[in-house]
Amino acid sequence: MPDRIKNKDHVYDKLKALMEVLREECPWDRAQTLSSLRRFTIEETYELLEAIERAETQDAWDALRNELGDLLLHIAFYARLAEEKQRFDLDEVIDTLIDKMIRRHPHVFADAEHEHARWEAIKDEEHRERRSLMDGIPPLPALAYARKLQQRASRVGFDWPKARDVLDKLQEEITELHQAYAANESLAIEQELGDVLFTLVNWARKCNIDAELALMSSNRKFERRFRCLEALAEHDGKALTEMDLDQLEDYYRRAKLACAMEEPSRER
Repeated sequence: MPDRIKNKDHVYDKLKALMEVLREECPWDRAQTLSSLRRFTIEETYELLEAIERAETQDAWDALRNELGDLLLHIAFYARLAEEKQRFDLDEVIDTLIDKMIRRHPHVFADAEHEHARWEAIKDEEHRERRSLMDGIPPLPALAYARKLQQRASRVGFDWPKARDVLDKLQEEITELHQAYAANESLAIEQELGDVLFTLVNWARKCNIDAELALMSSNRKFERRFRCLEALAEHDGKALTEMDLDQLEDYYRRAKLACAMEEPSRER
């Protein structure tokens, strides 16, 4: 570690010094802007989510430590860009966070009972300039965005009482999707498919399941199994492009068995 960073007394000061050096001496870091960093931040966030999954299911913590560091660097980077424009610095980011968490936890720092409704009321007061409950939702991936929309609507009671009520709605939406498909109307199919997905997210939310994370988990599971399928076929000297669907299904079943011991138990 270079002395100009190592000699700092606190790890926090080392981070700030690192960011300053990168902005001044690295051509790539020097060229970055608020806008250009966004897609990299999204990538780092998803890499962090994957590392969290591995830490939880495989007791693999090194990746989580590394990915937390990568995301922390992005926070320091954005704060450095703001500091260069004399808007705020990393110290102010941390102070603002601490003040906000103290304000939102009166049950910890003041004499108050903890209840979720009170937490939401405090957040709403902080954003009282909003004209709609739908204001202020970040541009999340579609499944996560749907969950946020539903959570906002539920604050005023616009919500299904029970999860099984949502399943009835899901059957209705699936029927409408069948009808659109039978009519071969591509726009209607797209709209009805969206309604089915939106309702599925709603049902998952009522069951305390995050649909975005559930789909990410299934994506990884399918990828692992398909890679295993490819390995089994290669071992047998078979080309995937020369197999029919029944043969591919047979290899996929074999792949599921071969991968079963390596997969987290909740994915089997």
